[in-house]
Amino acid sequence: MSKKNREEIGTKPVLASGEEISDKKLIIAVQEGDKKAFSPLIRRYQKRLFRFIYGLVGSFDTAEDVVQETFIKAYKAIESFKTEYEFYPWLATIARNTAYNSIHREERKESLNSLQEKGYDPASTELGPFDKLLDDEGQKRFYNAVKAMPVKYRAVFSLRHFEDMDYSAIASYLKIPPGTVDSRLYRARKFLLEELKDLLMIVIFCFIMANGF
Repeated sequence: MSKKNREEIGTKPVLASGEEISDKKLIIAVQEGDKKAFSPLIRRYQKRLFRFIYGLVGSFDTAEDVVQETFIKAYKAIESFKTEYEFYPWLATIARNTAYNSIHREERKESLNSLQEKGYDPASTELGPFDKLLDDEGQKRFYNAVKAMPVKYRAVFSLRHFEDMDYSAIASYLKIPPGTVDSRLYRARKFLLEELKDLLMIVIFCFIMANGF
């Protein structure tokens, strides 16, 4: 495509009124010189990416930093992205590697279990059945418990329950055997049950009272 055509694309709006353009078209537009075409991709995936990264790093502030750094890296590397592939898995891989680098830096300074609580806004995004079950205080307890998990268990738990990935996909993503995924997920759930057992008892009691059992 000529330089003139690339310049024309860069001056045109990427999104037509009431129309959502596919990832592929947006990425091609960025690759052809339209820097503004990357903004819809950020808006489309930033909440989902934040959920995933928060589950890995257990810190609101760190997750925000990782997500921001991920989009910067993705933008700089967009020329190398092949549009026959899905965009989000590529983006999530960049985010995962960035998050792990952040975790390793933190582990050199202090244990993850002793990191200061940064807070979380449960209204900022939907997180599935957990937040339907728990109230605001319960959600804080839940995320603190996830944050306290060993990293290897937290990663598997986050991919399974926040990203809804199946066992084989998790195994491929983390480059571990499927049996290891199963055992780590079991240990992660066992860890949560132990951390939240008092809260779960309250939920069960309220359910029994509400239903007249």
